Amino acid sequence: MPVTTVTIALEEAELAALDRSIRHAMPALTREQALSRIVADWARAQLRAGHPEIDQGLRPEELNASNDE
Repeated sequence: MPVTTVTIALEEAELAALDRSIRHAMPALTREQALSRIVADWARAQLRAGHPEIDQGLRPEELNASNDE
């Protein structure tokens, strides 16, 4: 599976929370590994839920003059 590198910026409080979480839940992982696992777990949960929250608007049968903008 191809890997894509992503750079994120965290505020000090967010980084401190991440470091606490790593110390308690996954001490063998680096920050990068922990963030990768967190994002992968989140993505799998979205797939299991069957619907990433995407606003697809109204269906054609729901369209009428009352919802024209």
